[in-house]
Amino acid sequence: MNSRILHLLLPLMTLGLVSTTPAATINVREGSVIFDFDPVALAALNVGSDPAIGGMILEEFFQGNADRNRTRAQILSDHIVPTFSAIPTTYLKYEINGSTVTNLAGRTRKVSTFSYDPANVTGTALGEIGLTGVLRFVGDFTGVFLLGDFTFRYNLPAGNTLPNRGWVFVNNFDFPGVPAFETKNVVVTASAGKLVIAGDLTISYEMDQFFLPGDRGKDVGEFRVETPIAAITPPRTPAASSFTADSMRIEVIGKGNASYQLQYSTDLLNWITVGPKVTGKEQLIQWTDAGPPLTPTAPSSTERRFYRLLEE
Repeated sequence: MNSRILHLLLPLMTLGLVSTTPAATINVREGSVIFDFDPVALAALNVGSDPAIGGMILEEFFQGNADRNRTRAQILSDHIVPTFSAIPTTYLKYEINGSTVTNLAGRTRKVSTFSYDPANVTGTALGEIGLTGVLRFVGDFTGVFLLGDFTFRYNLPAGNTLPNRGWVFVNNFDFPGVPAFETKNVVVTASAGKLVIAGDLTISYEMDQFFLPGDRGKDVGEFRVETPIAAITPPRTPAASSFTADSMRIEVIGKGNASYQLQYSTDLLNWITVGPKVTGKEQLIQWTDAGPPLTPTAPSSTERRFYRLLEE
């Protein structure tokens, strides 16, 4: 991943900021996600033992107003399509939730908290995209199997099984927080405030462990996330919060999964790293250069000292 110089800090005697390419923020609070399943791949999943019955057959898909206005009990029992009939598995449209949701009995739909910098989507992805929609399967097993009200996120936080898996659809119907589909061959496009993420859907580690033994990584379809053009929040600017002849403090609000590294130079040619690289996490990051041990010498030891902040 390439580094970007966010800002240069001019010498102590004439301190100022010169912008180059600072980070911007876009919040995702609307749009849609399309699933296109391969019915043959679903039928071939390892569920039961009867070869005459498809492993998983899509029987119902609840979306939009019909989905929001149903309780868990209704989703278990209602039929949009009469009887237990297979329905088309393509163009299954989920709606992206806003910053608030109202759940009826037994539902755990999630709000959207996702934000990103269009110049570095995966490096700054923060939060999750809440979705509305529930899949109901029948097949070579007793009863029905339901997945839905997903959240879509980039990498799972520490504490989840097998973190750092890229883009993942996490189930929130009946067993909230369990990843249902991992992804591969993902292409991310961010332009003019619009975000498109598309790729292949695969069976997750957890689905393999608890329901589909041996099927992790099997390709079962495709997905496409698309948002409308959204407003871009102005970037947060690194700033020198205080400085004297003997010390310099620099701070910035870090973004998402991006990492930040401060460096200084006396000639704008040779750069010395100040402290360790720090992950953003939407928190205030501060560096204070007062000489050893953070830097080899104090700022007052040279006539001029320049600083730059790298983001990657």
